[in-house]
Amino acid sequence: MKKNKLIRITGIITIVAILILTAYCMVNGLGLVEGLDFGAGAYFYADIPEFNKYVNGEHFISKFPMWVHVMLFLIWGAIMFRLWIWLDKKWK
Repeated sequence: MKKNKLIRITGIITIVAILILTAYCMVNGLGLVEGLDFGAGAYFYADIPEFNKYVNGEHFISKFPMWVHVMLFLIWGAIMFRLWIWLDKKWK
């Protein structure tokens, strides 16, 4: 009983802290690129002009081909999705 209450209190404190920090970042414009003001869309990378030059450039050097990195990203996403489902079923 005490463990559940502690987890609940910790979760609430974490959520409140995240909301406060998010509001702080938005009010102070943290994370925005100066000169690229798209309003609320400025936080989405797809709105940045010529965004593909930042992700498809020569500056990323790896011993592995790009498809390996994409597959690792997708595998990681699938693992996290399965973990989320497992946690959801466990806590219901």
